[in-house]
Amino acid sequence: MPKRQISEEDKKKVIEAQRESDGSLRCFISGEVINLQTDEYEFDHIQPYSQGGDTSIANIRVVLKTYNRRKSDQSLYEVRDNLRLERLFIEKKNSIKLQDILELKSFEHRSIHITSQNGSVSIADGTDSRTFPTFIDPILNVPYFYGRVPLKWIQNDDQEGLQPRVIDYKRLITLRDHLKSHPQMAPAIARLLDGTIRLFDGQHKVAAQILNSVSDIDIKVYISPADETKAKELFDALMITNLEAHSKLRQVPFYTSTLLERLSVIYRELWEEFATKKPASLHSEANFVNFLITEKNFTRSKANDVFRAAVKDNALSQSTLSVFIAEASKDSAYPITQDVMNTAIFPVCLYLQPSPALFDTTADYRNHEVANFRVFSELLVEQSFLRDWVQRVPNKPLTHVQLKARRIWHKGSVLTWSPYLKDIIINTFNMKTEDDRVRLLYRPEMTKDDKDRIHTYLSRLFNHPMWDMPEGEIDSILVSAKKQEELFRRNGLTSIYVLTGSN
Repeated sequence: MPKRQISEEDKKKVIEAQRESDGSLRCFISGEVINLQTDEYEFDHIQPYSQGGDTSIANIRVVLKTYNRRKSDQSLYEVRDNLRLERLFIEKKNSIKLQDILELKSFEHRSIHITSQNGSVSIADGTDSRTFPTFIDPILNVPYFYGRVPLKWIQNDDQEGLQPRVIDYKRLITLRDHLKSHPQMAPAIARLLDGTIRLFDGQHKVAAQILNSVSDIDIKVYISPADETKAKELFDALMITNLEAHSKLRQVPFYTSTLLERLSVIYRELWEEFATKKPASLHSEANFVNFLITEKNFTRSKANDVFRAAVKDNALSQSTLSVFIAEASKDSAYPITQDVMNTAIFPVCLYLQPSPALFDTTADYRNHEVANFRVFSELLVEQSFLRDWVQRVPNKPLTHVQLKARRIWHKGSVLTWSPYLKDIIINTFNMKTEDDRVRLLYRPEMTKDDKDRIHTYLSRLFNHPMWDMPEGEIDSILVSAKKQEELFRRNGLTSIYVLTGSN
């Protein structure tokens, strides 16, 4: 029976074989220097013994124990790649795109030369060349081709975010492992533009194939027209199609923030077209939404989505809240998600209906709304201890103010106290009509007295004794799906208290 353990003499040989030219011994997984006197280290098989790896010096490496505990039935190469990938996601704060994976795996991008003739396209880089038959898309009326294309010819399509999604770590790992033993069923999709192949859909599976050291990928490539106007029309059509495929028609959705951001790009482009075609006497938000419906064939729901996305993006981009919001829907490194903003914060602060007021007239308060939201956000950040929020780390205790900040910004808490923000705005500006109460911060810029009243209300909300309760019951209730409102009521943290100081 083959032996599993190596002798002490062989261990010495492994150590010497693994030493760097400067005499240092580095962990095969992490690359960290190993101190043989103080560090906990182990000898393990590169190819697992359970999978037929032999116990020879060539198949054994020295690794730090803490990293080798992650191995399971993987090879040491796989464990090393996983660690590098995790570190990349941490370093980039989960904002990873295809180019980051290409760089991680040291793919060298090659420039290509393209020629088209007689219903085919030929691509060459000086070493490799491929020729593909072309077809015409009957809806977009542009040529395209299918084929296996070298990864060294691919780059991410980030023109105004046609490929807006960041890569999700868990999905990437799942796809990588799946594609090790299964074929890629659907091709990635790209544009051929300005002598480059720009991938805008299928980023996860291409990144997974890169991690699997695959050299070629299956891809469908639209050939962008040379005419600038037609090229822009193709870009707009692909962007809208791609967004809808990952929202209403999604299998895996875009992160909310990227959908909002990209819809805002479309909004700006369509607004320019609307402003050019229509006289100034019709330049209002309401007329713009109607233009999308009647002339661009948007459904009313989609037209409103485009409009609301622009309002939210414009307000958030100039707000101090933006730095606290995760790009991904869930990211433990940030206190707020875009889902919470869309569900709890935006609806109680912003006017999310298209205004009939003519653009940039005295009745149009969108710019004032942005300024008001900026001030309101500053007060919210200041009074809610948001800057004291820290990511929870196992076995690391929180200070009192850090615990308080985490309680306040727990999703269940935010969903419970966010309606109070609407009451604060209504009372601050003494709104009496229902129309006023819908417009909220869509009004003339707030005065110093307005700011002082908001400051008082927010201070009352976030300095309530409930937030300072001993650890235990409050923390277990805050993670419950349904008990937060009862907790707030039982402790007297109500809208009436926030506005008056009494119950």
